[in-house]
Amino acid sequence: MNPINKLFPLVATDKFTETRAFYRDRLQLEFSYEMDAYFQVRFSDASGPELAFMTVESGEVGLFRGGLVISIPTPNADRTAAAMEAKGIPLTKPVTDKPWGWRSFVITDPAGVRLDFFHVLPQAPQGDA
Repeated sequence: MNPINKLFPLVATDKFTETRAFYRDRLQLEFSYEMDAYFQVRFSDASGPELAFMTVESGEVGLFRGGLVISIPTPNADRTAAAMEAKGIPLTKPVTDKPWGWRSFVITDPAGVRLDFFHVLPQAPQGDA
């Protein structure tokens, strides 16, 4: 996939070291790019979604901190939640069925970003066609 056509949500954080450790050591995600004040993590193969973090001190995006929710598809939210809990990662919100047809749970990283892991329920509404 051409990276020019890819969206990279970026979070500036004053908890950069803790955030990098969370994604590397606890979630064990692949890093697609890393330098002293910036890193990107990959949630699937090279064509899949990525999330980027930088230090607040770098000044590239001002003083923005957190305030971001990323919804991440997973084959089975229950199994994914159990795997997170087995790694000692607490759930911010437990696995529940949502009125819009998702089954999901939320964890929060050290920067305050909420990761909403979901799968679509079989009876999910399909919207207007």
